[in-house]
Amino acid sequence: MSLRARLAAGPVLGTFAGVNAASAVETLGWAGFDAVCLDAEHGALGIADIENLVRAADATATPALVRVPELGPAIGRVLDAGARGVVVPRVETAEQAAEAVRRVRYPPVGARGAGPGRATRYGGAIADYLARANDEVLLVVQVETATGVRNAFDIAATPGVDVVFVGPGDLSVSLGAAPGSDAHRAAIDEILGAADRAGATTGIFAADPAAVAEHAARGVRFFLLAADVVFLAQGAASAARDARARLDRTT
Repeated sequence: MSLRARLAAGPVLGTFAGVNAASAVETLGWAGFDAVCLDAEHGALGIADIENLVRAADATATPALVRVPELGPAIGRVLDAGARGVVVPRVETAEQAAEAVRRVRYPPVGARGAGPGRATRYGGAIADYLARANDEVLLVVQVETATGVRNAFDIAATPGVDVVFVGPGDLSVSLGAAPGSDAHRAAIDEILGAADRAGATTGIFAADPAAVAEHAARGVRFFLLAADVVFLAQGAASAARDARARLDRTT
């Protein structure tokens, strides 16, 4: 089942992966997430790295998305490498959203170029891939700036956009408002409300499981929970504290 179909059937829970290690991506896939989003915006991942990490996700039958660095040619390249969808950061206008659609979809819907990349089994299955890609590839646009908030309805109403995704961290920075402040929460509500009015599916980054539950109650269906480095830091710190406490009790 494609991610688009899975999202139509119910909520999708994924996480970010920024560590350039196939074993880390496999670990996230085996952990039970519905998707892994390779972070090429903030992670040190080139196109060759992404292709190998997509292979690692495929080994666990976990669809891999890629958050591209920006709206541009990287979209086509990561899809050719086998990604099942893209997350496009800092989309601020309907025109930018339409450009993302153009780069994700093949003609006549868009203008994505066809080539013998990994997604088409290096050309061996190009006809099959071309026939289904427009229906299966997931396009997620991030609204995470003050300008994006003002244009949220028009972005969400852009044909071909699958998910309007709130980036709370960058939104806080753009607004100059502390995370969780009244202004910050109001902006998130404005984005989600505008997307609802446009009939768009919504998503959000969640720092912890409690945030997933909170936003699911508001109708959000697509979640990216924390990230590999967050899980590593939290798990390592917890284990170190526990071991240190046990050592202290024995000395």
